[in-house]
Amino acid sequence: MPLTLVSALRGRPEHVPADFPDDGTAPAPEGAAPSSALLSGKVGLGPVAARSGAVLRFAWCVVAPVVAYGSGPVAAPSYWRDVLLAGALLWGVSAGAVCWRGRLPYWLVLGDVAVSAGLLVAMVRLVPAEFTGAAGSWVVGWAGVSVLLAAWRLRASLAWLLTLGTVGAYLVGSRLAGVEAESTEPFGLARPIAATAQAIGVLLALAAIGLVLVRLVRLGATNAGGTITARNVARQEDEVERARLHDRGVRRLLLHDTVLTTLTAIARGGLEGRADVVRARCTDDLESLARDPEADAPIRTGSQLVAVVQRQAEYRGLRVYVATGAPDDPLPADVAAAFAAASREALSNVEKHAGTTEVGVAARGADGWLELTIHDRGRGFDPATARSDGLGLSKSLAGRMNAVGGPAAVLSAIGRGTVVTLRWSAADAERAGRLPAPRAATDGQPPADGHGSSSAGATPGRTAPGDGVARNGIARSSVTRRSGGPAADLAEERILADRYTRYGLLALAWIGHFWHALSLGLLITSWSEYRSGWVAVGGWIVLFLITFVQVYLVTFAGKRGHPSDWIDHHAWWITGVSVAAALVVLLDCTPDGLLTPANWPIGVLGWILAVFALRRPALFDLAWLAIALTTLIAVAIEWDGSTTALAIALGVVFGAGVPQVGALVIVFELRRHATAAASALAEQHGLDAARAARQAVISDRTQRDAALNRDLFPLLRALANGSADPDSPLVRRRCELAAAEVRALVDHDDLTTPIATLDAVAAVTRSARQRDIVPIVHLGEGLDVLSPGWQRTFAQLADRMLAEALPGEATLTVRGTPDEVAITFCFPTGTPAPLLESVAVGVGNQLVPDRRVRVDIEPDMTRNAWLEVTWDTKSVK
Repeated sequence: MPLTLVSALRGRPEHVPADFPDDGTAPAPEGAAPSSALLSGKVGLGPVAARSGAVLRFAWCVVAPVVAYGSGPVAAPSYWRDVLLAGALLWGVSAGAVCWRGRLPYWLVLGDVAVSAGLLVAMVRLVPAEFTGAAGSWVVGWAGVSVLLAAWRLRASLAWLLTLGTVGAYLVGSRLAGVEAESTEPFGLARPIAATAQAIGVLLALAAIGLVLVRLVRLGATNAGGTITARNVARQEDEVERARLHDRGVRRLLLHDTVLTTLTAIARGGLEGRADVVRARCTDDLESLARDPEADAPIRTGSQLVAVVQRQAEYRGLRVYVATGAPDDPLPADVAAAFAAASREALSNVEKHAGTTEVGVAARGADGWLELTIHDRGRGFDPATARSDGLGLSKSLAGRMNAVGGPAAVLSAIGRGTVVTLRWSAADAERAGRLPAPRAATDGQPPADGHGSSSAGATPGRTAPGDGVARNGIARSSVTRRSGGPAADLAEERILADRYTRYGLLALAWIGHFWHALSLGLLITSWSEYRSGWVAVGGWIVLFLITFVQVYLVTFAGKRGHPSDWIDHHAWWITGVSVAAALVVLLDCTPDGLLTPANWPIGVLGWILAVFALRRPALFDLAWLAIALTTLIAVAIEWDGSTTALAIALGVVFGAGVPQVGALVIVFELRRHATAAASALAEQHGLDAARAARQAVISDRTQRDAALNRDLFPLLRALANGSADPDSPLVRRRCELAAAEVRALVDHDDLTTPIATLDAVAAVTRSARQRDIVPIVHLGEGLDVLSPGWQRTFAQLADRMLAEALPGEATLTVRGTPDEVAITFCFPTGTPAPLLESVAVGVGNQLVPDRRVRVDIEPDMTRNAWLEVTWDTKSVK
């Protein structure tokens, strides 16, 4: 998939701003189309993480001054507190503004870490003496955001290096504070070893949390990318197949309506003595084959269309009587092309079957509708007995009009002639959902004969008719429409949103479990901060079980019979038990413990609630608000309403909630942008499908036209320039053989026959023509169940057997079953039956040496041979 979600999440290539350098992502495939602008700077982990960082940094810019000035005098009072805090706020606002625009460049991450390191080193001038170096201080909380940004933006190794640098800055700051306070703690630190380890553990845990979150989100993107890729590969294959079938249908009708009709007429002597008509008609056929069958054509009027029909009738040696009154109102190009092609087929039927050389043409209409009538007084026919599976009436005539939303009526009776009525109106087409888009008229453009260019000669600069392969122009409408459409967008949006939600839940649940495991160290090192430590242990065990249950529910949701929304069914009781356990630990804390990491349940509860916040944000808000207000109320009661204690408690509560908020913003933003990402992916896949379809159609045309370019076009050019006499018996024979080859292609190209089979039929007819044999190939039932490769054996076997045939007609019938393939031959020959049988057996064994070959032959044949060659589809062991 040229546009992978994984590379988007890693920060490049075309989907995110240029200041997101590559993180080891493989380059885009050569020749890939540029990605949609919908992804640029808006979707992907980089921009979303930047927006999350902006939220966190802006929030700390609001809370930090409140905590800093409300927590009392600092350990080393001086004007430096005002200077450092003002500088930090200025940086925070500036960095947040950059991040809000979806940009998180290296320099900003490094600068933010440097600012945090400076604050940690100078903590003695920013934090009260009793909280210098504490894990719950606002300075450590500010630095925690820097650690998260580094983990979200940088490689794991560099993120850990910067985290260790931040830890080093903390230790330096704690040492300076210890020197200022003449501390007796080990290494002269401001806090005991246990409390120092708590702060270091918080910073290291934040780095781990950030990296785990990024890793799991990328796994979600990988999973979604694989699913979407598989869906779009299938959709692209379908688009390619539809484009190939559409083009085959167009080319089939074109060959039927032009070359096959002309060659048949010449072979049957229908144009005897009309060399001028033959030249004009062959020239017109060559130009039709050299053009794109569905190239955009200028808008024509009804009167111009009548002129086209009149000229086509003259090409067929018909005398035309045109009724006056044809309208001059313009017609859409595709409607006019449908009229021209259908009327050409009607004229061909008059030429071949009516037994008359006179035809009448009449047209009437106005703005938005046209009715064209072609009638003759020939022998007529009984519509009830007419073939319903032929191309003439069903496809070339009625099918073309139905394609643009117009009916075609054929009225006839034996001995009373035929009337063909073609009608189109914009109102009927709109009701049928086939209203063509109007195009502006092209001044000075001559009317075209059904394909958008003048019959007088080729368009300047166009490949001359018959020179090399016919032009490979492809109808834009058939190959450039976007694959899938709105339904595909919605499906991809659901896949993206589902994967982001699933892996976001995994990240939150596992991080919560990990965070809770780390809180055991906080509980042990803060044992003296509890009224009864065993109550806190009981609360820890309950919360541990809760986080374990969450991990289980999220990990196995949708698997092993577990419903995908299983986690939602347990949201209320898990929330209730979690809040109760957190409150138990909270009430067990001493007044001092409420302002230290002894109040660890605040952070653990935040991760537990964050899992439910993806689907039930109100539940998260209410539960978190309840525990935060309870903490502040408890502090107010225990500290007799001390504003200093409340400010410190606010910093503790806010610092504990920052990681969950950042993670939630990332997951929420990724889900919210699933629509834009899905649209961009669908657009890219549509372009890929259109490109693949175009290449497939060009390849098909090249293969199908190869024989025509080699054998048919020289004959047509000779007839068009007069170097071949259409009245010559030899030329008529050549036309008969060429018509047989075209008929073989037309008859079997029924939009279901595989290309390889058509190639095999073309090879057989080409080989037969070289031996002056007219082949009649019948493809029976069962061939679609055969494995690929049988066509080559068929072509080679037919070529060898036809070498034993005499000039004339040869009939080949092919049928197949899952177990065998059988070809029946019937052709004139002078080879005795025993020799013919030995040739068939020898050739069959040579072509399929590992299969069982059987030959059934008519032993008493005279001049016509009948034999059937059968071979197994599976190897003989």
